[in-house]
Amino acid sequence: MTSVSMKAARRISGRGLALATGVAAAWLAMPGGAQALSSAPVPGLSPHEAVYDLSLDAGASSDTISDAEGRMVYHFGGSHCDGYNTKLRFVTRISDSDGNTRLTDVVTSTFEDPDGKSFSFATKSYVDGTLTEDSTGSAERENGKLHVTMAKPKSRRFDIPTRFQFPSQHLARIIDAAGRGEHFVQVDLFDGSEKGEKPYATAAVIGAVNTGADNLGDEATAKAAGIADVRHWPVTLSYFDEKVDGEQKPSYQLSFIVYENGVTRRMRLDYGDFALTGKLVRLDMKPIKVSGKHCH
Repeated sequence: MTSVSMKAARRISGRGLALATGVAAAWLAMPGGAQALSSAPVPGLSPHEAVYDLSLDAGASSDTISDAEGRMVYHFGGSHCDGYNTKLRFVTRISDSDGNTRLTDVVTSTFEDPDGKSFSFATKSYVDGTLTEDSTGSAERENGKLHVTMAKPKSRRFDIPTRFQFPSQHLARIIDAAGRGEHFVQVDLFDGSEKGEKPYATAAVIGAVNTGADNLGDEATAKAAGIADVRHWPVTLSYFDEKVDGEQKPSYQLSFIVYENGVTRRMRLDYGDFALTGKLVRLDMKPIKVSGKHCH
């Protein structure tokens, strides 16, 4: 019988790419909107490396998970001229009420071209040292379609509607919406999660802007990195199964504070029957390196 901690570990590993891109935002649905955004570069996102300490959310009751801890290291690089790349390592140790413990180790990488026309992704997930997922794939907009090509775990090709957006555009869209004072946006997102087979509908709720210090536990790390006075907003992003019609509960929910330059902190990862919190403990802002070959 599969233990509760194993089920939790699989749920975390299945959402590895969502964490790498899950500070993503939402696209405000309107006729032709997705097509217009898909050909535009993403401005304003700053290269950085962030480290988060993870723990079980004490404020969320769980009858199944007794303890959890871990660390996430997130690297965001590139520019609106050369495209954006991400690398994520997400390690968690989860214990259930029966004394079962599972160690999950998720490693992901992505690249998104500057015009939002192509996207590549790779994920490896381990549970207790055993490889449970090894997936690689890509997506490309061509001739009015969005083609997804999977190389692993098995070779296959399929199309999804062109309204689905890639992660960096997603992130830029939520920041743009927040900057204009919007408080709710919706989007269809393809980020390569669930072995590249499951695009999501998402909805983001955006709170009031903050331009100074707060007392939310990890603001000092942002201040030390020199971004404390950069505009930032609290966001709750819900993921829904895009194939299910009508009212439904989110499959997964991610809350965070996002800065105008794309940095995030004070994360909360809600898996339904348990939740993790992520505290930013280190932030290194990186210089922007631009080759210029793709700049307009």
